[in-house]
Amino acid sequence: MTDKMNSAHKLLSKKERSEIFKLFLENNRLKFNEIEKSLKIRSNMVSYHLTSMVRDGLLVKKGEYYHLTEHAEKYIPIFSDIFGMDVGPLPVVLVAVVNKKQDKILLVKRNKRPYKNYWSMIGGKILLHEDFKEASIRKVKEKTGKDSVFISLNDMMHERIEGSGMVKHSFILLFTKVVVRDNIFKETHAGELRWFSIDKLDPSIIIPSDYYLIKKSLNKKHGMKSLYMHEKDGLIEKYKFLN
Repeated sequence: MTDKMNSAHKLLSKKERSEIFKLFLENNRLKFNEIEKSLKIRSNMVSYHLTSMVRDGLLVKKGEYYHLTEHAEKYIPIFSDIFGMDVGPLPVVLVAVVNKKQDKILLVKRNKRPYKNYWSMIGGKILLHEDFKEASIRKVKEKTGKDSVFISLNDMMHERIEGSGMVKHSFILLFTKVVVRDNIFKETHAGELRWFSIDKLDPSIIIPSDYYLIKKSLNKKHGMKSLYMHEKDGLIEKYKFLN
């Protein structure tokens, strides 16, 4: 479960809170009696949960109506994931950190599951306010201490890991490339870091998807638009393509 999901799960931990939140997936605003009628629980319990959700920054009351706060709006797309109703793949950046000559790539030996003890590229979740370029640069800085220059989005891949007859993990990989000025890096919590010659990589020690992307797509470019939209009261006011 992601940090965002953990935070939302704590705030919506009680069944009644999650049921109240679910009502706002189809309604921009609701009165007390509308919530009470939908939940079919005692008025004092409805009042208790609404007061708690206002206190925790999930709801705001304007006149007779309750609305989701801007903070709570962030949980709408991942509501089903939070409560295990329909868990979807996690989008992540997978970053090829190359030197100036682009003949070496910086890999990390993972110290966490999945893929513990395999070598991989630098990667991680894209934050809500980021695009894939910003996420790539941030993850490289966090995991190597290095500043980098974004070069390109090279490829995309849907990766799934199965075990015991079920899909355990699923990722949408955005494969990007950045370049750094020198070969000096800082050891971090991410795991052991090491430079590898790109033409001498050993596929037996590297995550298969990482090895494939390095060998097949390191010098490709993949187009993808970023769309920014602004809404108010559920209506799209304006939008623009960022690249």
